[in-house]
Amino acid sequence: MKTGFANYHPFSQLLFFISVISSTMLIMNPVILVISMLISAIYTAYSCGIKDFIKSLRFTLITSLMIIIINPLISHQGITVITELPDGNSLTLESILFGVSAAVMMSSSIRWFFCVNRIFTSDKVIYLFGKISPRLALLISMTLSFVSKFSRQMKAVRMAQFSLGKDILAGRMSDRVKNGIKILSTMIQWSLENSIDTADSMSSRGYGLKKRTSFSIYRICFRDMILISAIIVADVYIIIGNRKEALDYSYYPYFEVPLPDLYSFSVYTVFMLLCVIPLYIDIREDGRWKYIRSKI
Repeated sequence: MKTGFANYHPFSQLLFFISVISSTMLIMNPVILVISMLISAIYTAYSCGIKDFIKSLRFTLITSLMIIIINPLISHQGITVITELPDGNSLTLESILFGVSAAVMMSSSIRWFFCVNRIFTSDKVIYLFGKISPRLALLISMTLSFVSKFSRQMKAVRMAQFSLGKDILAGRMSDRVKNGIKILSTMIQWSLENSIDTADSMSSRGYGLKKRTSFSIYRICFRDMILISAIIVADVYIIIGNRKEALDYSYYPYFEVPLPDLYSFSVYTVFMLLCVIPLYIDIREDGRWKYIRSKI
């Protein structure tokens, strides 16, 4: 059973993730990136479990290493030259640091999207976007649920192939390639059939018609209003701080992050408090449940 932040109104959840992810991707301040990376990792491990956190960690590590390696090879800006590359271009410290920052930004955003995929169910997506664009809502809902369904179906197909002795890890290399192509072909056919079945099912129910009414269990309550107000206030404070150069930094031509003064420190603190909102709500809710159970 999902509790805590997952039980809040979908609009407040959407507003939170838009605020955090957009701040992480657009500001690119090293301190902001570190805060987002640490809290997203803690929240993913706490809310999704250690297994899901390890899965996201594997993917983010591969992606981060690729960015860190590729960026210095294609970008040669910066004044601090470390060495000369075989092609004659310079390997600069600034390009490496920018690659590291880009990798941290990407890994943090992926973890936040991982949490989005956990919290936003298909009915929440349809509730938020169904009236604006029914087709877009259905597309987003299918996309969010497709990854988990695809993984489960892939495991089932691999188990069936393994029972026949045709797994991708069995036999010669040519046999492995053939078995892999069969599994891929099966998954493509399953994906197309599943999409067609979903489209026909929604069409038969009259989804997308103008006169069609829909039932919703979501109502904005007082706690949602408090959360929405807190997110808006934090966003405004961060935007004003960024406009007033409280989050000033530079990667090129040289890397520089000024020591934070009192105002800059307050902006960093506000962003940290914004990121920690769902983690705080989940911990508080779990604490209440444990207290209630101890009284039974």
